[in-house]
Amino acid sequence: MFPLLQDVSLNADQCIAATRLLLRIAHVDGAKTNEEVALIRLFYDGGRNGSADWPAFATLEEDGRDGDLTRTFGEAAERDLVLATCLMVAYADGTLSGEELAAVRAVADDIGAPPARVDELLALVRDYMLAHLARLPDAGSVAVVARELG
Repeated sequence: MFPLLQDVSLNADQCIAATRLLLRIAHVDGAKTNEEVALIRLFYDGGRNGSADWPAFATLEEDGRDGDLTRTFGEAAERDLVLATCLMVAYADGTLSGEELAAVRAVADDIGAPPARVDELLALVRDYMLAHLARLPDAGSVAVVARELG
């Protein structure tokens, strides 16, 4: 994850609520891709911390209880973690569509994040992704990906 978010942790209820939000993003373009599901499962399993009383991943889409998400994610760093992960899920299939970005903005509203924070985090996500690609020897391909990311 981003260096600015590495000291942020979510409790079990927050992790479950965040996973439901990530699944919402994965459904925006009509179908969850394998890449989106893998990223969401990695997030969900990482929050589990070996707990045996953890709901099955498949049940999270069936049970849409979200409650007051502004209370669930009361700290700015928690909201940033959720939104940044939503953006990564949206990018997991290779592109961030207008519908996916609108869905992330809706999540920001649901969790009480300022609207401008989505744009700030989007810039950080793009920089993060490009930083990992910049180590590749094929600079031309990195430039193409940079243009596609916006």
